[in-house]
Amino acid sequence: MADKREKWILMAVLPFIAVLLLAVWSVKPRVDEVRTIDSKAGTWDLAAAGFEQSAVRLDGDVEYVPDALLSPEEFSRRGDIQAGQPGDETQYATSRMRLIIPSGSYLICGYSVDFASRMYVNGELLFEAGAPGDSRESARPGVKFFVLPVSPDENGEIVIVQQASNFIHKDGGSYGHFYIGTPEQIDQYISRNLWPEVILMGVYLVLFVVHLILYLMMRNYKPNLLFALFCLTWFVRTGVTGQRLLDVILPKLPWVVLFRLEYLTMPLSGILLVWLLYLIFPGVLQKWFSLAASILCGAVAVLDVFASTLLISYTAVWRVVLLGVIALYFFVRLILRWRRPAAEQAAVLSGFAFLVFAAVWDMCYHRDVFLLPALRFAISEVAIAVFVLFAMTAMFFGTMREVRMAREREERMAAEKAAAEELARLKGEFYTDLSHEMKTPLTVMVANAEFAARNIRAGAIDEETGVDLDAIAAEGRRLAKLVNGLVNLNRMRDKGAQDTVVSLAKLTEETARTYKALAEKQGSRLSVEIESGLPAVNGNADQLAQVVINLLANAGRHTRDGVITVSLRRESGRLRLEVADTGDGISPEILPHIFDRFCRGDESGTGLGLAICREIIENHGGKIDIQSDMGKGTTVWFTLPVIGE
Repeated sequence: MADKREKWILMAVLPFIAVLLLAVWSVKPRVDEVRTIDSKAGTWDLAAAGFEQSAVRLDGDVEYVPDALLSPEEFSRRGDIQAGQPGDETQYATSRMRLIIPSGSYLICGYSVDFASRMYVNGELLFEAGAPGDSRESARPGVKFFVLPVSPDENGEIVIVQQASNFIHKDGGSYGHFYIGTPEQIDQYISRNLWPEVILMGVYLVLFVVHLILYLMMRNYKPNLLFALFCLTWFVRTGVTGQRLLDVILPKLPWVVLFRLEYLTMPLSGILLVWLLYLIFPGVLQKWFSLAASILCGAVAVLDVFASTLLISYTAVWRVVLLGVIALYFFVRLILRWRRPAAEQAAVLSGFAFLVFAAVWDMCYHRDVFLLPALRFAISEVAIAVFVLFAMTAMFFGTMREVRMAREREERMAAEKAAAEELARLKGEFYTDLSHEMKTPLTVMVANAEFAARNIRAGAIDEETGVDLDAIAAEGRRLAKLVNGLVNLNRMRDKGAQDTVVSLAKLTEETARTYKALAEKQGSRLSVEIESGLPAVNGNADQLAQVVINLLANAGRHTRDGVITVSLRRESGRLRLEVADTGDGISPEILPHIFDRFCRGDESGTGLGLAICREIIENHGGKIDIQSDMGKGTTVWFTLPVIGE
């Protein structure tokens, strides 16, 4: 019932989470909201760009001089200027962009050229990211997001000269990919790009703190710790990619640290995700696979920490392949071992399904195929956030289940403590009763032994001496019965391994036949009434025979020249056995306590027979009861469940 309710909650909550995050991500500027204008031989004609409507994205070729770091003046004097984009094989170059634009104040924004750059606008140095150089030793890498105020010169042009170098990555950066517009347009563009990522970082950080606290409160539920670390990892990754907010928060953090963190978060995510799936989907991922995947991801992580940035850049594709193989293996194992998922498993699988959907969506998007025209943007980044929040829902259900289990453990421990206290109380009562029951015959035996000894020493052995010795023997026999009953009571509790299919009808008939001669010797008649075609019961034949013998012995002890009737019949899916007699009956004062240990109807018994009968019957899943009228007789009956009902 609880699992069904949880799945109804999932059906309501998960779509809401996905729609909410898509709504947040849709705040980011769409492709069709910004005009893209291409250059012609390094010159952009923006005279009719229509800045009153939207900002403009600059794309296309630039003028450049390879293998040279030049000032604007030096660039103008060069005769080897080329048009196009410096390729990845060009490790350092200087480029120039000419923007023909109406007069006014503008802002340009974008990321600096990878992986060190210096920018001049109309001959004035306005921006540096790292320090471009003509060798690995002289260059200092750095990448930053820039926002610069610009205005056309007296010729109506904005001339941008950039020096850039790259000795630390296999891919070179693109030159000339900027956004330009009025200050209001660029400010809005930056804000719309910035705030969704701020929200995501905030969500990751909050989830990290919350689930870390949950883990500290309930250390038995390890997925909370893994999920908290996964959220922290993606908090860092979101901060070092996209708008690089971590660079804004920690401006003095070296670029190489940010670079390593960007790559390091992938293998760390792989390790955490593998063990999270191992715990949430028990039996799907084998432990050896989780260990092997962790070792491989760990090796990649060590590479990200200690290897050169150039070597790390060559592993980008392989780390994606590694994570893809892990995901593929998980899905294959999941299909092979498929069973109806629990609520937390359904939430994680829904997150994975959304990731697959996002991958297909982005493939279509980058080929200008829009599955939903209203949502013209890539969703891979938001898909990770959706997966994280779906997993958060799974952690919620898992934590609640752990809370329920902890509560049940506490209740079970409380019940066990109460049972132990009750056992101690009963044990005390048992020893008290036992002491009392044994004290009486021992006292009689001691007294009679003293009388007999006195007579023997005095040489006055007479009939009274014989009576004293007979009394000692009688009390000894009573003590023997008492001890025998206690042994039977203890032996009766160890019955589980001896349970078999028992024909209670046959057992009753054989036991009654054995007891019939004894009843006739006492002048009583034993009548047996067994319904035909009765089913069997499950139990211990010796113990059930002991119950019937005890009941017949009690009836015979209290019946002289009367009738003892044994009957067995089926009644409401159970077998009911009755032993009725026409004997003395039991007094109303004793009757309510007749099944208690050491409760006797007369001095001839031990007070353990009916107590043993009750424990045997109750341990077989049955019930036993008694009815008696003084001077009219007693009826004892018990019921047992039949096999299959």
